[in-house]
Amino acid sequence: MSIEPIKKTSVVEQAIGKIYELIVAQNLKENDRLPPERQLSEMLGISRNSLREAIRVLDMLGIIRVDQGSGMVIDATKVSDVVTRHLSFALLLNRDKLVELFEARLVVETECAGFAAERATPAEIAALRTAYEKLVEYRTDRAKGIQYELSIHALIAKAAHNAVLEKILSSLRQVLRESRETTVPSSGVTSATVESQGKIIDAIGRQDKIAARALMYEHIAAVAERVKKGAEMAAASEKAAKTAEKPA
Repeated sequence: MSIEPIKKTSVVEQAIGKIYELIVAQNLKENDRLPPERQLSEMLGISRNSLREAIRVLDMLGIIRVDQGSGMVIDATKVSDVVTRHLSFALLLNRDKLVELFEARLVVETECAGFAAERATPAEIAALRTAYEKLVEYRTDRAKGIQYELSIHALIAKAAHNAVLEKILSSLRQVLRESRETTVPSSGVTSATVESQGKIIDAIGRQDKIAARALMYEHIAAVAERVKKGAEMAAASEKAAKTAEKPA
């Protein structure tokens, strides 16, 4: 029988937990004010120093805003920025998780395509078609092809009119750019990718959200399969090289 050791939590972590409980118990919402510092520390049963540290952490996380002269205000407007910043940092430190990255893209970008079909403005559809024309023109120029292919994905995210989804994809952008080094051949963007992008944009243009979602899913799944096979081949080559290095 294994027994989990008791986890130690700092006073600041406990303070954050109590502030969360207070927000839930009082059904506080964005722009509501927390009680003044002295009153809040007494309510939570913690020192004012511990409370200040907890508020500083929550401020950094974009959950609470401290206004000089008017106290502590619940403000979640920056939460998505903070989340995506951490996500971007984590992904950059784990570049080997390309297969998992594409699984995440299947979820996020499929929905973005559907929302774009519902919400894209005529100007946004025109911008997508212009980017697609550039992709077709520069398909065999690997660097420019990658640039315009990424641009199409960014424009679709923007046309979805969902700030959180757009910021999540924005946080993935650097890793996505690096992933193209694995998935785009030296001859440029593949004809299959170009064709897929054209079909997705057409579906968005005619406001067919079901087709837009299905086509985006199919496009990313096909690329993910290439990445998976590439990773398996690389692992097999590495294993073979290590075996060859062992003394007989």
